[in-house]
Amino acid sequence: MSRASDDLGPFSGPRVSDANLWPTEPDSISPSVRSTPMPIAAIAAALDADDAEERRQAAARLGRADITEALPLLLRALGDPDWRVRKEATYACHRLIQAAPAGSIQGAEGERPSAPQGGAEGERPSASQLLVGAVLDALRTSDDVGLRNAAIEVLGYCGRDATPALVVALGELAGDERKLVVDALGRTRDPAALDALYAALAEQDDNLRQSAIEAISGMGLIARERVTDILYERLSDRDRFVRLTALNGLNGLEAPVPWRVLSPLIDDPILRSAALVAAALAESPEAPRALVAALATARGGAFAQLVRALARLAEGPLAQHAVEALRAAPIEVGARLVQAAAAQGSGGAEPPSWRGLGADPVSGRAQALVLAAMARAPGAADAAVQAMIEPALVETAQRALGLLGGEALPAVLAYLDRHVDPDPDLWEGLDDATAALIDGAVAIARQRAREGEPGAPGVGRLDPQLDELLGAVRRSVKSPSTLVATSALYGLAKIGTADDFSLVVSQTRAFSLPVARAAESALAGLSERYPEAARALARRLMQAEETHLAAAIVIEALGSADPEEIAFLTGVASAGDVRARRAAVTAVAAAAGASALEVLSLSLADEEREVRLAAARALGRLYASLTESSPAGDDRVRARELLGLVRASGEPELVTAAAQGGAPFRSDPPWSEAGDRLSAPGSIEGGEGSASTPGTSGGPPSGKVQ
Repeated sequence: MSRASDDLGPFSGPRVSDANLWPTEPDSISPSVRSTPMPIAAIAAALDADDAEERRQAAARLGRADITEALPLLLRALGDPDWRVRKEATYACHRLIQAAPAGSIQGAEGERPSAPQGGAEGERPSASQLLVGAVLDALRTSDDVGLRNAAIEVLGYCGRDATPALVVALGELAGDERKLVVDALGRTRDPAALDALYAALAEQDDNLRQSAIEAISGMGLIARERVTDILYERLSDRDRFVRLTALNGLNGLEAPVPWRVLSPLIDDPILRSAALVAAALAESPEAPRALVAALATARGGAFAQLVRALARLAEGPLAQHAVEALRAAPIEVGARLVQAAAAQGSGGAEPPSWRGLGADPVSGRAQALVLAAMARAPGAADAAVQAMIEPALVETAQRALGLLGGEALPAVLAYLDRHVDPDPDLWEGLDDATAALIDGAVAIARQRAREGEPGAPGVGRLDPQLDELLGAVRRSVKSPSTLVATSALYGLAKIGTADDFSLVVSQTRAFSLPVARAAESALAGLSERYPEAARALARRLMQAEETHLAAAIVIEALGSADPEEIAFLTGVASAGDVRARRAAVTAVAAAAGASALEVLSLSLADEEREVRLAAARALGRLYASLTESSPAGDDRVRARELLGLVRASGEPELVTAAAQGGAPFRSDPPWSEAGDRLSAPGSIEGGEGSASTPGTSGGPPSGKVQ
């Protein structure tokens, strides 16, 4: 009989999901205790102690004992009143099984023993065989609940060695013992057990059938095709629990269920959750339409499950059908999605609060927001703008704004009108969101330009909405926030007009270096978009020393220069401030070609590291260009000599910069009279023809907006 003091505790433990996968043993007993030999009589005495910890220590040592001597003691420990002792005994069984010599009971490779205690004549039965026989005998004779649970776990540890004996026992036993045998067959993870488990599905005992379908479902990863067929068959079983387990098993295998089979299951409250998960894997256009229709009336957890299922469909091959279903849905569906996306998780919101629904509130709200944007629901843009304030939802909010396109601009502009202000108190803590919204709004405007919408930048006169956006971007350039200002400058490079040149030029002298660098990129971007206005601007900028930097950036962006402009760049490269010298060096190499070699030679010796690196990078680009256009020319020889000086300088940063520009240091020997190969990092293997083309490995010239 079961002991009155039996403490089951958390014994059932994790179920093994793959063959030969064992649970991790706790470290509360040190490995030295488990491995220290101890006389079997002493272990037997310790197992009779009143102290449960002493019994557990004794059970741990059984894993190193002789299996024949240890077997009676293992059975005693497996039936101990304390669950920790029983658990330690199962670990001991595991160690005994693992320690058995491989193939000790087998003849030909993979051949099964004919009986659990059998084996070829003269061979000693393995630990698994001995354990299977003893544990099955205990199942037949004992009512101890703890022993029975432990026995099932040990039989599962024995794997395929236990299957034949368990199949025999399933035909011999009756009542609850048969259910335990079915559980053990599932734990073996042996595909050969599937035949017996499938046969058990024909029994009248519902408990037995339910255990059988659970065991079959758990073998999906090791016998996928057979298990999938069985689970499909059981979707029409008379027992609702069997249908539910079969459906969950198919979901775990990500096996799509035909919509005609799945559709009726969604109406069953017990099966609905699993059916909605299956709907996310469905391959029928009917699935998104049915799920969207259900959104109109679903509540609580069902609503959350519908959102998750639809979000998954919207990421797969049925994405277009999901979008069409969402846009054709009643307006109430979109409103519920917007409300769900805005819910803060503290309760009260309906639908739903995302609390206690088995879903991460952030991921649930993110999915609802994307679906609302796909549906073009009223209020979706406002919800996306508000989501930008929450760091965890920024990426989702940006995606939603992109899906909404021009429809989102009014909400974005309303936000920028409130938060783009010289007073930092109005946007403190929101600069990340403001900068991201500027980026998003600019991206929408550019998309409209690419699609050729009337009124979009580059297509014609700005409409009032886009004109308002450009005004907000211009105001943001002067924002006290570095993030906002840089985003605005990059935005001007993409949607600004020729009227913005003066604003951008003024920011190249900003106190904040990131802002100044962003202004350089914006100036280059505008120059490429408006070359005629940029050429005239460069002539004006050349007249004042404080704008020499801007002039050099414009000339570089244009990619060509007349003699007067080249003379200007040559002078600035040697006499300007640091940033102007750096820009002039890069510009003269891009605009003057081989005639810039003398300037580069002088700049390689500049006292400022920034200028030297710019010269080395420009020299690498120029050398790569000359290699393509004039492989044997004098200019290439001169560039080659300068690269030799770079290598001889002993400055690794210069060598790396030249290699980034396109100098194939290791592919074009020799570089000196001694014939030494250069060994710069990031070298290019191959022949001389493998030199990089300008701008490919060294990044864009300074000031370029990519």
